[in-house]
Amino acid sequence: MPPQDLRARAAALASAQQRIGITVDGKYRIVSVIGVGGMGVVYEAKHLFLDRAVALKVLHPRYEDAHDAAKRFLREARTLGQIGHRAIVQVVDGGFLDGTTPYLVMERLQGENLTQRIQRRKAVRLEQGLIVMREILKGLVAAHAKGIVHCDLKPENVFLVDRAIEAGSVKILDFGVARMIAAEPSPSDPDSGLRAYGTPEYMAPEQIVGGEIEPRTDLYGVGVVIYEALTGRAPFAAAGDVRASVFMRILREVPPRPVGLREPIPSAVAALIDRLLAKSVDARPASAADALRVIEDLGLVPPTSLPSIRAAKPQ
Repeated sequence: MPPQDLRARAAALASAQQRIGITVDGKYRIVSVIGVGGMGVVYEAKHLFLDRAVALKVLHPRYEDAHDAAKRFLREARTLGQIGHRAIVQVVDGGFLDGTTPYLVMERLQGENLTQRIQRRKAVRLEQGLIVMREILKGLVAAHAKGIVHCDLKPENVFLVDRAIEAGSVKILDFGVARMIAAEPSPSDPDSGLRAYGTPEYMAPEQIVGGEIEPRTDLYGVGVVIYEALTGRAPFAAAGDVRASVFMRILREVPPRPVGLREPIPSAVAALIDRLLAKSVDARPASAADALRVIEDLGLVPPTSLPSIRAAKPQ
């Protein structure tokens, strides 16, 4: 992470800690800071009536006076509430801090994100990586069926509940950059004309050049996530790379052949990763459901039934 970003995150963390101990809407007492993201600060809070821990996400202090950012934050809460899939973090409440700053309340997850797992173990085993990919794709099938594209898939936004990698333990986080594709864009959409929004080394080519965002944009993100999970690094990441340099590499270079750090990557898995990372949207799998079927057909992870996946259609 560039030094300026580290400084900004440190400043945001210091600001976030000032809220520790306050009670929100008479229901949630803030206990500690879980993390600071691009759009918001996530706290652990205690639901006073139920005596239960929850995660409370508050719009980042630097956006408190930005109307468009607040609209985007509120949309995340409504987006998550619409999907309702076990592979996507659940939102249970929301409101406004002091009547102005939006917040949302999510289930409190215990475990670690995929970035932390990779940092601890350097990479994950092949079967575990494929399980992570399968669970992400299941969540995306549900999101895409609602006309929602995540747009910011990366290991940091993939959570492993209780550090387990198995069916039901993988959760997609942070839909703050998500776009609705079911309706035509309108001037009131805070993201109209703002395509290059996300984390540089995980962005699809069409995001970088301002092209059309669609469900297969998320499939590129899945490809980057599984590539990094198995190899320990993103395909176009390099220490010290600036944003423009990363963008140029994504647009022009062929990703290096994935080489597993823990065990060999079968050619069929490498071929699937290549398809997911295709620069042309049309060269990627047709949908998250199609990519999911490819994983199941490989026979490298315990099979799951797909009736609900095959029935799911974009609305």
